[in-house]
Amino acid sequence: MERKEIRTWVDCKMPKLVETLKEICRIRSVAETQNTACPPYGEGCREVLQTMLRIGSEAGFETTNFENYVGRISLPGSNPENIGIWAHLDAVEEGEGWEYSPYEPIVKDGYFIARGCQDNKSSAVMALYVLKFIKEHQITLNHTLDLYLGTCEEKGMFDLDYYTKHYAPPTLSLVPDSGFPVCCGERGTFNGDLIPVESASDELLGIDCDCGQFTIPDKAGVVLRYTPERWALCEPACEKISVSRKNDEILLLARGVSSQSANPNQGDNALTRLAVFICDRKLLPEQDLQIFAMVRDINQDLNGRPLDIYCEDDLSGPILLSVTQMFLPEKGGKPVIHFVAKYPVSRNDFPYEERAGAAAAKKGFTLKTTKLARANYFDPERPVVARLTACSNEGLNRQDKPFVMSGGTYARKLPNAFAFGTGMPLPKAPEGMFLPGHGDYHQPDESISLERIRKALEIYITGILQIDDLDLTL
Repeated sequence: MERKEIRTWVDCKMPKLVETLKEICRIRSVAETQNTACPPYGEGCREVLQTMLRIGSEAGFETTNFENYVGRISLPGSNPENIGIWAHLDAVEEGEGWEYSPYEPIVKDGYFIARGCQDNKSSAVMALYVLKFIKEHQITLNHTLDLYLGTCEEKGMFDLDYYTKHYAPPTLSLVPDSGFPVCCGERGTFNGDLIPVESASDELLGIDCDCGQFTIPDKAGVVLRYTPERWALCEPACEKISVSRKNDEILLLARGVSSQSANPNQGDNALTRLAVFICDRKLLPEQDLQIFAMVRDINQDLNGRPLDIYCEDDLSGPILLSVTQMFLPEKGGKPVIHFVAKYPVSRNDFPYEERAGAAAAKKGFTLKTTKLARANYFDPERPVVARLTACSNEGLNRQDKPFVMSGGTYARKLPNAFAFGTGMPLPKAPEGMFLPGHGDYHQPDESISLERIRKALEIYITGILQIDDLDLTL
């Protein structure tokens, strides 16, 4: 089928696609993994899944609900081997600082704005329209084409753990949760908590930095006991740090720019600014300064050297490690420093826990590993990768090659799987439309260009048609 015909169909369907995306973005679907009254992941995740399955059923497709963990919308082919497109319907918390309403979607200057629209609800709706194209054009594929819809990707992919334990995965899985062309590898994950052996002093009254585990924080605050000497050390204040006093307390608030933790250099970590301010001005006793010095050193390095786990490879570059959360459970208690790390795809056997634990102990901390997940790699020489890469490059008029990324997708938990789209180089949003640190995924005012959705749909339709004659296991 000619691309021109596909493009004409996509252009015709875009208004209806936008309305479908608005319907599911109105639903606040933040996964609840603990103590939810509506298992498995809360009322919002159940509602958005059932809504998408209803939309799929009304369009004439077969639908299956796997106990509200995962849903499936199916278009049967001539044999049972299937191509699965995996999207997730849960989203991160909306957070603060929105200029637009997170759950009242709007389209402005060619951008769709709502929480979850880019990550990853637009991919779910885009994939549904891939199935619609095949059905409306009465094309019988060699392979069954399935759209899988997850509900807990952002909080640990426990939905996929459940599905793969109880049900068979697709023959080949494509995950539209990265960039074009093909993401042939996803870095491994090493996350943990650093807890000082010695408790904080009574001079440190509180710590507040929680913008999400996988978000570079754009704000971080501490509360210190007021003394005239400490107050004098706080002057003059510096850029992006405000200092105020309330009775016998000094409040420090640092501002930064949020980004996804897999790309820490794209943000401005507010916690780093705060730690540098406290350490440079010696605002606390030594035992507390050592705690903030650990945060400062990790975040100014970003490659794991303070924890003795620097490593790299030619495929993915060096490990990326940053502190994203910090809190004080109680006054006089032990602060918790939470870090996230993405390590190179070829370094699964590196002794991360042993090395980091030993380095932390030398600096007066204990290490509690919260997640250690292996990297995954898909051979870029496989025929299906070559076909989809060529399809993407033709659609975008580029010459890109398969790549490795720091983020994690469903592909890491599925056999014979890789991420494919939907990110692409596009002109920036109009000047002044979004504040700094706004407009991207996981950020306030999350948005996605309608042109990106349109081009991704065209590439996916073309790509599915071009790989349908391949043996998907080779």
